[in-house]
Amino acid sequence: MGKPKHPEVLKLSYEQIVALQMEHGSQRKMAEALGIPRSTLQNHLKELKSERFVSRRQKEARRIPVTDKVQYFIVTSAQDNTLIHTGFWDNLNAYADHLGAEIIVSGFTYNKSLFEDHTVIASSFMPEVLPHMEFNQVLIGDGLTICCEMNTLPTAVHPLSGFDTYTGDRWGVFPHPKVHLKSIPTAKGDPAKIILTTGSVTLPNYVQKKAGIKAEHHHEVGAVIIELLPNGKFFVRHLLAEDDGSFQDLLNVVSAGKVSSDGTIEGITWGDVHWEKRNPVITSACWDLPAPGVVRSFPAMLDYLKPSYQFIHDLTDFEYRNHHNIKDPHFRFKMHMRNTDSVEDSMKGAAIFLKDIERDGTLTVVVESNHDLALTKWLKTADYRDDPINAEFFLRLQLQTYQAIMRGDEQYQVFPWVLRQYEDLDDVIFLSQDDSFTIAGDIECAMHGHVGANGAKASPMAFSRMGKRSNTAHTHSASIFDGNYCAGVSASLDMGYNVGLSSWSVTHIVTYPSGKRTLVTMHDDGLYCAAVMDLAALSVAA
Repeated sequence: MGKPKHPEVLKLSYEQIVALQMEHGSQRKMAEALGIPRSTLQNHLKELKSERFVSRRQKEARRIPVTDKVQYFIVTSAQDNTLIHTGFWDNLNAYADHLGAEIIVSGFTYNKSLFEDHTVIASSFMPEVLPHMEFNQVLIGDGLTICCEMNTLPTAVHPLSGFDTYTGDRWGVFPHPKVHLKSIPTAKGDPAKIILTTGSVTLPNYVQKKAGIKAEHHHEVGAVIIELLPNGKFFVRHLLAEDDGSFQDLLNVVSAGKVSSDGTIEGITWGDVHWEKRNPVITSACWDLPAPGVVRSFPAMLDYLKPSYQFIHDLTDFEYRNHHNIKDPHFRFKMHMRNTDSVEDSMKGAAIFLKDIERDGTLTVVVESNHDLALTKWLKTADYRDDPINAEFFLRLQLQTYQAIMRGDEQYQVFPWVLRQYEDLDDVIFLSQDDSFTIAGDIECAMHGHVGANGAKASPMAFSRMGKRSNTAHTHSASIFDGNYCAGVSASLDMGYNVGLSSWSVTHIVTYPSGKRTLVTMHDDGLYCAAVMDLAALSVAA
């Protein structure tokens, strides 16, 4: 074989070629300056680009170990041959400077030239993002993998499809302009595993055919922030841009290149409460409720974020007389031995819980949920003669229900009626199943998630098809599918009836006034973000 033509070009790196191209203004002028055919330059650039997306097994992953300080990483994606959103990029850099964060950009390709003409166009990325680009895996501590080697088409309808096991038992962050998130089942007792996409720093740039037009509709200018703690735990949240590139991260608002900490929160949709099966650590961390033996040095999430609304799903578990176990003699005996088989005591406890979580400036909204509706089902199906401890309470509720029917009271709900017998809950809103309650413009928050279209069984995917954005719960498994955000659970991760693998996590939906949202997942110690660790340290120092 003879010597390769133009060996000096083959020595140039991808970044050098892109820089020269920007300097000369075009590939043609650059080729003329180098004294080589334009086709040689294009072919070499194409080879370099291809090398960046080879199998991860052929590339060494970059490993970032824990240190004695919190480390921050901002991860986004960029499409080749596409302009960046300059406002968002400037704000990301401002936030990175504010936190001392590293910005990581992962590239993906989209060959529009196949549709536009028959020429071969070598891919390149905007010079602003080049210093931050990674094309191999980045391993964050022992629990999270940033999959920068993944080059998924931006038109993919389900960008996380097939990746459930790709990162093993680690969380996975995948570059993609469509924001999705799913919780992956793990062995009971193991930490939750979640995989998610990033959003993109580049503007929508799609072929105007069906797949491209659909993808453009779901294109999110955004990123994720990763906070790696000294103990190896981490937090991941989405940073989703408004039209001008500004964004909010909990209480931090980044706009016009400046960071302020005076942000407000429109609403928190808590993971399902199931107060009878509460985890004292979590109830303390969420609502500052007393928990014997629990020591917490950081502010409760409700008091830190001070939302305008808080949404309560599955307030009660109705464990004591749930239709699933009402005919189970072993379960009934267990409740008897624990002295926990009084339905009235359960209702009293739920009422006290609602009263204890009231805050000035925060409206509590109870979303009608399937476990709360179990009280009505109990009245319809149970026989009080077989349940002496609950007989008087049962008959009292039956009387109220029949009297409401007799007077034609279509608004009557037995669940809120009984709770209001024990506490002053006039400031609490109780929704009915077909009510509507929107926040931040058009985000529907009145659906628990247990009833789908036409009365069928529902799923978060089904709610994503309704056209209107929504915040739901019910599954105990966090997810984001297009316009639907689904919360996890705020109680014990072992409720007795969930056996085997579990995708449950203690995850809540935080909605900003702009309508942008993020999911916040708590650790087993109740910690929910790195910022409150600083407050805890200040409190201890004081």
